[in-house]
Amino acid sequence: MTAPRLLIRKRVQLIQGRMRPCCFVQAMVDDDVRAVLEQHFLVENLFRRSSYASVWPEGTLKIPAAIAPAVSALLKNDACPEISVKTMLAGQMHQAATVWEMMSFELIAKIAFDNLVEMISAVRELDRDVFYGGISAPGAELALPSTEPPDLTSARHQATAA
Repeated sequence: MTAPRLLIRKRVQLIQGRMRPCCFVQAMVDDDVRAVLEQHFLVENLFRRSSYASVWPEGTLKIPAAIAPAVSALLKNDACPEISVKTMLAGQMHQAATVWEMMSFELIAKIAFDNLVEMISAVRELDRDVFYGGISAPGAELALPSTEPPDLTSARHQATAA
């Protein structure tokens, strides 16, 4: 399985007689993952301006100082696009009024992509049994799942296998 990637194209295009900065984004995912997303999760929102308009969640990409005013203005604007699984997979273009607005859309597209990656990790766990031993169990720290194979020689694994 290949890791999901985000294609970002920034261009200046002639639209309605004016040159406008545009940003196109599209997620590239494996075909099997795409099929599951399209069948079951197509209308799920990955970015909603109402979720980010007043509070910037901890752990989200940091807003660069240069575009902070533009991001704030875009999030307060009704024209701020919402990004769903459907638009991320099909591709979405934003026609901006300024280069700052284009850069702001790029930032929210990256956040939406990070949310898509989290969703994909959950989708890959579908039809699998996951055991949770509780917060007091050894190794129950909240962390991302390891991609390393389990150490079958560890004392913890031998104790659970016995």
